[in-house]
Amino acid sequence: MTENLLQKLEEKAMMLLSELETLRNEVQQLKKENSTLKMERESSLKKLQDLVSVFDTITLGDDTPAGNQISLSSREYAAA
Repeated sequence: MTENLLQKLEEKAMMLLSELETLRNEVQQLKKENSTLKMERESSLKKLQDLVSVFDTITLGDDTPAGNQISLSSREYAAA
């Protein structure tokens, strides 16, 4: 009887260790995904800020024709 209980306990412990390893792998994968998403967010934020800057340039304008400003700024934005 005791041997049977010890065997069941060992099986349960092995199952829990396996589940723990699976969860650790999942956490590691989620951390990588989170890091990637943060980098994508930063890139998108920079592009958005650049785009807002282009709109500000167009809105404020100066003696330069607006068409030239849009063309130059669009090239700058595309390079980002």
